[in-house]
Amino acid sequence: MKLTQRDQKLVRDMALSHVLSRDQVIRLGYFSSITRANARLLALKRLGLIRRIETPFYSQSLYMAGPAACEIAGSHVAAILKDRSESPRFIQHALSVTNVRLALLAKGAHGWKFEQQLRRTFTFQEKTLEVRPDGLIHTTKGPLALEVDLGHASLPKLSLKLAAFDHFLRSGECEAQWEFTRFNLLIATTGALRSRHIEQLIPKGMASSCAVTTMEELGAELVGGWS
Repeated sequence: MKLTQRDQKLVRDMALSHVLSRDQVIRLGYFSSITRANARLLALKRLGLIRRIETPFYSQSLYMAGPAACEIAGSHVAAILKDRSESPRFIQHALSVTNVRLALLAKGAHGWKFEQQLRRTFTFQEKTLEVRPDGLIHTTKGPLALEVDLGHASLPKLSLKLAAFDHFLRSGECEAQWEFTRFNLLIATTGALRSRHIEQLIPKGMASSCAVTTMEELGAELVGGWS
């Protein structure tokens, strides 16, 4: 079977997304129908480029990059795939991030970057900090960093994440490492109560504009509660 550029792009997307459902693959524009998607995904699976995940928590076929993915997607993919979790919570979050990505693309955003492309460490006031948003996309108002919160992280941990984003901008590391002078931050979460709790964590005078919304308000499907 001859691999197309679309095949290679899909395998890379799957590796960086962690996991994609069949319908997400279609909505991302890789195929125009379920029949075409099923046939090509099966062919890629037989080549070991992708693999299907068996889970009782999701009714649709789920796919991850397979052991042969690094042959076409680059050596860095091997490191990404090493020790990758298949826990229900991990899969739920990965699928939810893609749903947020699809919702923003539908609103006209473009240029999606993955968490692995955005993770940075930096020093601020003699402390080593890290920023690792779930994704970043370009909108008419500029770059938008995304955090998808499903209620698993504690509020103190989220507070530290927000502070790190603030320090990333104030220190000049954002411009040095991301090549943006500014970005906005959007947190998509599970419901109104959780949203209000997170809003109270936003640092006063935060260097970036930070908004909190629910998945429903954003138009992104919330993947069911798994444990």
